[in-house]
Amino acid sequence: MDEWSTDITVGGFGNPAEMRWMTVRSWDSFTSLFENAVHLDAVTYCESPDLLLDLFEKDGFSLESLDIVVGNREEYQSAVNEVDVARRLSEYYAQNKLTVRLKNRKVIHAKLYRAVNPGDKVTLIAGSPNLSYNSWRNQTNQVTVFETDQGSKFDTRFVEWIEDFRGYTDDIFLEDLADRLEEADDEEERERKIELWVDNRDTSLTERGELHTKAAEELEKVGADITRTVVESDDPEEGDETVYVEQGEDGEILPENEDGEGDVTSVKTPGYSITLSTQSLDGGYVKDVENELKRRGADVGPNTMTVPVGEYTGYLKRQYSVPKLWIDHERVHLQDGEHHRVLTANSAPDSETVDEDLENIERYVETVDRWGETNNTNAVMAHMYEGIIYFLWSPFVNLYAESFYGSVTLDNVLQYLYIHGESDAGKDKFVEFCLRLISDDLVRSGADGDSIGKTRIRALRGIDTVFPFAVSDISKSTIEQIDTLRNYWEESWSPGNDVSYPTVIFTSNDSRPKDWFRNRTKMLYFDVTFPSEPEDENFIEAQRDLNGILNEKNHIFAYVSRRVLRDRPYENATATIDDVREVLVDLYGEADRRIPEYFPEKPANREYDIGKRKWKSARDRGDVTFERNGDHLIAEFDLEQHEVWSYRKILPTKARPDKQGRKIVIRNPDHFWKWIDQETGGEDEGFLSRFF
Repeated sequence: MDEWSTDITVGGFGNPAEMRWMTVRSWDSFTSLFENAVHLDAVTYCESPDLLLDLFEKDGFSLESLDIVVGNREEYQSAVNEVDVARRLSEYYAQNKLTVRLKNRKVIHAKLYRAVNPGDKVTLIAGSPNLSYNSWRNQTNQVTVFETDQGSKFDTRFVEWIEDFRGYTDDIFLEDLADRLEEADDEEERERKIELWVDNRDTSLTERGELHTKAAEELEKVGADITRTVVESDDPEEGDETVYVEQGEDGEILPENEDGEGDVTSVKTPGYSITLSTQSLDGGYVKDVENELKRRGADVGPNTMTVPVGEYTGYLKRQYSVPKLWIDHERVHLQDGEHHRVLTANSAPDSETVDEDLENIERYVETVDRWGETNNTNAVMAHMYEGIIYFLWSPFVNLYAESFYGSVTLDNVLQYLYIHGESDAGKDKFVEFCLRLISDDLVRSGADGDSIGKTRIRALRGIDTVFPFAVSDISKSTIEQIDTLRNYWEESWSPGNDVSYPTVIFTSNDSRPKDWFRNRTKMLYFDVTFPSEPEDENFIEAQRDLNGILNEKNHIFAYVSRRVLRDRPYENATATIDDVREVLVDLYGEADRRIPEYFPEKPANREYDIGKRKWKSARDRGDVTFERNGDHLIAEFDLEQHEVWSYRKILPTKARPDKQGRKIVIRNPDHFWKWIDQETGGEDEGFLSRFF
C-alpha cells in the first residue's frame, strides 16, 4: 500500500487534521484502516451481507457497531443464502450493533467511511473502494484519509455528509426478520422462521398468497416512483392528460414528457416490468401462472419471473375479475392493465367540484323517481345511496380489520353487501356506476354469479388486492353452499400476513339467503323496476339519461379517500361505513349543497326495512293475528304455508323466530316489538298495541 501524508489546516475547521492519500490494492490492506475502530459509519456498495460479518468477526478487529448505507441495493434478503448467516446477522441487529440502510430510488455512488477509534479519535475516509470482495480482484483503489478528533468541526461536517445520504434510504435490512422472530415461542420456531426468511417465504400464506404479495410489493414501488415523477391534479378539466413512463437502466421511472408540463391524474406504464422471486415456490399454482404469463411476454427463469406490469394485472382481471388496488397509508393506487391511477386527491377540493360530483350521484339515484316504478321511492333511493356509501368504504376494509382484530369477530363486523331486487331493478347498472366511481372510470364490471364457488372465494384471500369483488346475479342457493363466507376473515386474515382481502358484494334476484349469511351482510332491497325493453314506455329516454350520468367524470372517491387516509377513523374504530357517511355529510357542507331527503344519515337497511313494511301490510289486510303463549309471541297467518315462510325469513334473527305450519313462534317478543315499532315512530301508537 502506497501512501503520501501531510498535516493540513482547513480554514474554519479548527484543529489540524492529518491527511493521507493512499493507493489501496487489496481487501486486507483496505480493512486494516478499521482494525482499531469500535464503531463504523459507511456509505458504500456492498454486494454481500457476509462481508458485514467479516468486519465484526475478523481476527484482531475490535468493531462493536456498524451503521451502513448500501447504495447499490434496495433489496438485500435474496443475497442471504445460508441460515447461519441470517441468524448471526439478526443477532447483531437485535443487539443494536448493526444497522443496514437500503437505497430507495436512486443509486448512491458515494464511498464514505467514518471509523471511531479509542481515545476519541476518528478516521475519515473518502475514495473509490467498495465493501465487496469482487471489487478487489482486478481493481486498484484510492482513498483520502483524514485523522482528527471526534467531535471536531471536520468530523462534524463529515457526519452531516453521511447523514445527508441516509436521507436517500427507506428500508432497514433485517427489520422484517426481527419482527418475525419476536413472535416465535421457542428456539425451534425461531430456526424455522429464519429458514423461511432465507427462502423468502411465509408459511402463513398459500403459494398463491406468497406470489401475489411479492407482486404487490413490486407494484408499490411502481406507484412510489410514479408519484415522484408526476403530480395528479384535482381539476377534472386537466385530469384527463396521460403520461407514458418507462424504466431507466437503473430501474428509475422516466417520464416521456420530461419537461413536466401540466398536472396529470393517470399514467400509462407499457414499458415497466416487475420481477418476482419464485424460489422455493415449486407448486402447481406458480407453474400455471408462469405458463400463462410466458405466453404473454414474461421472462421465466429458474428462480425468477419478469413480467410486464400490464400483463400481470391483466392476468388478475382475467382470472379473478378484480384489478390490483392498494393503499400506502397516504394514497390509494390502482393498476389495471397498463393504466396506473392515483385515486387520492393531493389537496382539498373546491366547493364547485364537490357540488358537481354530489349532483352526479344524486342524478343517478333519482333515476328511481324519473324512470322507475315503485311504491317506496324514498326507501329505494335511500337503499341505493347506502350501497354507494358501502362501495366508497370498501377499499379501506383491511384498515378496519386491523383495528378490530383480536377484539371483535371480523366476519360479524366487516359485512358483505347483498343487493336484491327484480331482474329489471337496475342492479347491474348500479354496480357499474359504483365500480367506475372508485376506479376513475377504469373498471365497469365484476364477476358473473354463474362462475362463483368456494374455490373462487378462497382464491380472493391470496391475490392481495383491496378492490371489492363484485358478483352479479348470483342465486341464494349458490351463496348458501359457499361455506368459506362463514369465516372469510376469521379463518386466515391477520395483520402480520401482509395479504389484503377484498370485501365481497353480491347482487341477486333472490330475496334473502339463510340466517348465517344475513348475519354477516348488509342487505339492501331495490324495490323498483325500470324500463328494460325497447317496447317499454320511456325506454330510450331512460337509457340516454342513464348513460349520460355514467359518462360524467366523478372524483368523489379521491376526496373521500383523502379524508379517510388523513383523519384515519379506522384507528380505534367504533364503526365501519358510517365513517364514510360522515365524510359525505361534511362534503355536502363544504359544497354548501342541501342534503337530499333520501340521503341515509342512518343505515338505510334499518331506517327503511322492507320486512317491517311487509309485516305491517299483513296486519292491515288482516292476514295475521297474534296471541301470547307464556314468554313467546305466536303469529298465525291466514296464508299458504309457502307464503308464511317469506315472513319468517325477513324477521331479524335476534327475534328468534321459528316457523310451525302457518304459525311463526317468536321467542324474543321484546326484540320483535322494538324492531316492528321503530318505523312507525308512534304514529299509530305502536304496532302491537293494535292487538293487545
